[in-house]
Amino acid sequence: MGKSYEQYYENTSKIPFRRKELAGYLFAGIGDSALSGIVNTFFMIFATAVLKISPITIGTILLITKFIDAFCDPVVGYLIDNTRTRYGKLRPYILFGGLFWAALTFLLFINPGFTSEAMKIAFVATVYTLWGIGFSLLDVPYWSMSATMTTDPQKRNSLVSLTKSATTMGTIIVSLVGGVLVSYFAPMPFSGGGYSYLGLLISLIAAISFIVLFIVSKERVKPTSSKTSLKSMIHILKINKPLQSYIISQFFQVLTMVITMITSYYAIYNLGSIALLSFIMIPTMMGFLLTPVVIPKLLKRIETPRLFLYNGIASLIVGAVYFTVGYGSLILVFLISILSGFFMSISMTLSTIYVVDSIDYAEWKTGYRAEGIMFAVQSLTAKIMSAFGSFITGLLLAYIGLDTEATTQSSSTLQGLFFIYAFGVGISSVLGSIPLLMNKYKGQERKRIQSELEASRAASQ
Repeated sequence: MGKSYEQYYENTSKIPFRRKELAGYLFAGIGDSALSGIVNTFFMIFATAVLKISPITIGTILLITKFIDAFCDPVVGYLIDNTRTRYGKLRPYILFGGLFWAALTFLLFINPGFTSEAMKIAFVATVYTLWGIGFSLLDVPYWSMSATMTTDPQKRNSLVSLTKSATTMGTIIVSLVGGVLVSYFAPMPFSGGGYSYLGLLISLIAAISFIVLFIVSKERVKPTSSKTSLKSMIHILKINKPLQSYIISQFFQVLTMVITMITSYYAIYNLGSIALLSFIMIPTMMGFLLTPVVIPKLLKRIETPRLFLYNGIASLIVGAVYFTVGYGSLILVFLISILSGFFMSISMTLSTIYVVDSIDYAEWKTGYRAEGIMFAVQSLTAKIMSAFGSFITGLLLAYIGLDTEATTQSSSTLQGLFFIYAFGVGISSVLGSIPLLMNKYKGQERKRIQSELEASRAASQ
């Protein structure tokens, strides 16, 4: 096993990063987000409308399993960083974890035909718990691959930027065509109201994307020959100041999570119709697609922490103009939504790039390259932030006086919703830049560390 894994990295380190690897990685990113998207968008309604499980019961199941899922990420990260195979340490998880996750996604949309309420609840709880484990088995190694497919910082930044757009595309595809396909498949036998065939289709496409990535991808950064103990993992996290700055930065960016949750309220009460939600979301996604064109060029001139700050300032300026002019013009709403998506995507992409940089820092500091645990921390932080964002959203909606029983809201409530929507991304980005700017891993210090790390890798070849 040892010789074969050593030989694998000796061979792959000589192979340049290729376009087919990029295409395979982006294809798998679409598959990744499509599986998440179909569950986030359709599973609740499938469970209530088809399986006839009460909303309170299914909501409780999802809440409990989310806690279990959150603890899976560090475990998966630890397993990854102690894996040594002739296929690399990440690619086996992409293949087997991805196929496992895709199969469970299909199972989530199967009607088992149980008449007993207890049996239906047990079935859903079991499959959804396993689905969360499958998510960790694919998502953690998938994002970790971005740190090992190439050692070139510029190519790596482009890879992360393009991947953020690819995952957005997966979400868009599910959002735009999912409902249409459910209606189309509904008359077919064993369709589960059309959801079963939709689940099968998305799961098959995702499974194919994971197989393709396994075949075409290469890991080029060799892990240390010795495996990492739990004590060493804790030490790596303890001394990794950039990763700690990232975690603090994410908590400062909680308003970004709030924006995604209040957008539907903004469409209903400020713009006047839930139908206009797509009028916001489509241009927002268009803004996301601009990111891979812009970020690599900007990062050649501006380092990550400062770009984070400048992005927030630009968003605040646009938000101030929007808040002053108002949302009376749908053309202006459309244009602002593009810019809002663009600013939000930049902050999200820069956050991921900073995690990749923290992996290099840990390798320089300790000699261990712990992609698995680093991206497990990212995934765990995102899940905690999602829960925290829901709590903050509830507090803010209560503070501005939202009346859930009313069809219209007071002028102060409408102004509150408008203020959050206009300034939320900018405030989040400015606050999120502070921990990154305070960290010493930037400028000449970062260049020195990168140079020493490259020399160390070359010497170990």
